[in-house]
Amino acid sequence: MKKLLNIQEIKQSPWPGRFTEAFGENLVSAFLYGDCLEEGFSALEAPWMVAFILKDASATEISKLKSWSEKARREGLEFAYIFSSTEILTSLETFPLEFLEMSRRNQVLCGISPLEGFTPNREALAAQCLREWKAFLFHKRLDAKPKAEEYLQELSPLLSGLYYLEIGTYPESRLQVQSVFPELKSAENRLESLQKVFDQVCSTPNL
Repeated sequence: MKKLLNIQEIKQSPWPGRFTEAFGENLVSAFLYGDCLEEGFSALEAPWMVAFILKDASATEISKLKSWSEKARREGLEFAYIFSSTEILTSLETFPLEFLEMSRRNQVLCGISPLEGFTPNREALAAQCLREWKAFLFHKRLDAKPKAEEYLQELSPLLSGLYYLEIGTYPESRLQVQSVFPELKSAENRLESLQKVFDQVCSTPNL
């Protein structure tokens, strides 16, 4: 079975219609999200991540996707997150980084644009960025040979959050992030440079 290799192919495929048929009026939005929208993504090497917002995200509703999971996998799609509208409203200050990325970097397959007009609480966003950074450092303690470029790719959403805190808009690419934080371009002492960026941005008094 042929894999879907670009966004246009996905939009013109039967998948948007399948999502609409599966969920009916319960569907708020189905959209591409995450690393698959980053520059350099290859659909031959990694899946397209599809996220959903439903009015009702109960187990019964979510199970409607199960029959399509294997077919989706063969065509290069993976069902990632499924949120209810209520879950989003009650979690905006807990996961502002994720919702910021969803609202600014997505490709809608059917339904409405996700979280359109969302503006994160800056203090909550800074706090989550620091939590995610500390968790990242904790998990990288045992890396014998850190690979700087892989770190930047893994931290891309987090660095985009820092860019938003610093500039007030969401970056269009990783290169745009590096233009604001030039210390990230150096492969030497990458983690130390990143720590300075976090200290600089997340401790800014006017957050």
